[in-house]
Amino acid sequence: MNSSGKISYSIRRYPVLRAGIVVFIIVLVFALVFFIKNKNKPIPQIDSITPPVGSPGDVVLISGKNFGDVRDMSYVEIAGAKLTASSYISWSDTSIKLVLPANIQDGLVVVGTKDLRSKPALFANEVDIPVPIPTVQQVTKPVITSLSSDKVNIGDELVIQGNNFGDAKNQSKVLFTIDYNNKIAEAEYKNIILLTDNMIGGNEDDLDYISWSNTEIKLRVPDGASTGVVLVDTGKEKSYPKNITINDDAGKKSFINKKIYLIQYSADIADLVTEDVSTITLRCPIPFTSSAQPSVEITETNPTPVLMNYQNDLIHQISKSRNNTPKTVFTQTFVLPVYEIQTKVNVAKVGNYKNTNSHLLSKTLRPDNLVPSDNEEIVKLAKTIIGKEVNPYKKAQLLYNYMLENFELTNSLRKNDADPLDLLQKHKGDAYDYAVIYTALARASEIPALTDSGILIGSDLSTQSHWWCEVYIDKVGWFPVDPALGDGLEYKQWIDSGISDNAQYYFGNLDSHHVTFSRGWNQLKPFSADSKIVQHPRSFALQSIWEEASENTVKYSSYWGVPVVKGVY
Repeated sequence: MNSSGKISYSIRRYPVLRAGIVVFIIVLVFALVFFIKNKNKPIPQIDSITPPVGSPGDVVLISGKNFGDVRDMSYVEIAGAKLTASSYISWSDTSIKLVLPANIQDGLVVVGTKDLRSKPALFANEVDIPVPIPTVQQVTKPVITSLSSDKVNIGDELVIQGNNFGDAKNQSKVLFTIDYNNKIAEAEYKNIILLTDNMIGGNEDDLDYISWSNTEIKLRVPDGASTGVVLVDTGKEKSYPKNITINDDAGKKSFINKKIYLIQYSADIADLVTEDVSTITLRCPIPFTSSAQPSVEITETNPTPVLMNYQNDLIHQISKSRNNTPKTVFTQTFVLPVYEIQTKVNVAKVGNYKNTNSHLLSKTLRPDNLVPSDNEEIVKLAKTIIGKEVNPYKKAQLLYNYMLENFELTNSLRKNDADPLDLLQKHKGDAYDYAVIYTALARASEIPALTDSGILIGSDLSTQSHWWCEVYIDKVGWFPVDPALGDGLEYKQWIDSGISDNAQYYFGNLDSHHVTFSRGWNQLKPFSADSKIVQHPRSFALQSIWEEASENTVKYSSYWGVPVVKGVY
């Protein structure tokens, strides 16, 4: 009997075997059906989140497809945490309506079914991205009836009384005259449109605004303000200007020699290896807005970012599901004016910070991830340098002169992970080391200070990453200090700069060839707790996160170019 005959005989003779075969066939059929069903099962897809920014208690609508007609075992996940059942208002195949829980965080949003997950989308907590929504429709022109004083110092508290300011600040601001190009006398105060081109608002970064109501505004006179006028701008209407005198007995800042730059930089992602769907988020810095850099226009960004301005960054995000995908290039272009800063200080009139914003002082005096001002060597050296000096200006000058006399500047940039504290031991360092250590010495000497980061533009329009400092002088404002250029950093200096003595000039002045991308350390939060974070410590912006990759990302390569100048006007 051959083998086929034996099998046939066994099946006929043994009922158990026949039953086993039947069961096996049934299981096989079910497995095949299950495989085909799941293979063809549509993957959930998020098309939009409305609104993309919210706070606890807000109702959010997620639109897309393939969510399933009922929630059942499906879920929404935000920043790696699944929402509880009480969060859901409604669920359909194309839309999910939910209430944000009290512990909501920034992060990636995923819709998951029993077996499948959507590609992530981005959601941001309103606590970190204040999105102004006017509570009162402003239809009436704001009116200033009185000022608490018509003669004030930089940093003084000013109370503005009046009407129709709005119940909350939202996008409103208080504008002060600024001395651009020393043409203050030429300002046409009756022409509000022309006037506001020559004005600056209270600085949110400096915590200038104290309180805001429909009839009263309290704020501190911002850095850079000059004698002229003050007015309230609600975004819809502007008040008539009110004359105000800015006391410049202690010192005065002028903003001259404006240049307008067209600046572009790019970043690319390539060589991706992933275990599943991989999401990579790029945080592309936007040039910082300040009195010397009063406006930034984003003229082009490709591709379109998921968020245009999140903590002064453009947020790009890509999702890849396979390895070795083509390189993705991200490009952003900006137009911005930059003024030269000139500062004159009457040392005898400098204040002692008694009237300076306490919140600003605490923020710019304490150590952080960038500035080791509590380091024992830093503290000891600062005390040695300043001795018994108490005048903030003189202390800042002593620190500056010490660095130029005792440290040697290297024109080449050290490795990214090089510790700036090496400068204290080796007495040699780059521009980054100089800026960080000067800031640390200033803070250790009880002088509010910031490290700025950006690019330095040469006369041939070449660019290089660069770092410098600001110290706060009471009644004067932020006082620029560039110890690296003061110590002779090599770059192609502009003929029209008129600088004959770098060491003298760069203590209190700053040319219009510095473009600022960050002021101080920008501590950013990751969108997901499981993400992989990439930092670039010696780059043109000082921020804790540049790239964020989801946990499924095995590896990838990235390249960030230094911003380049495409034109100057």
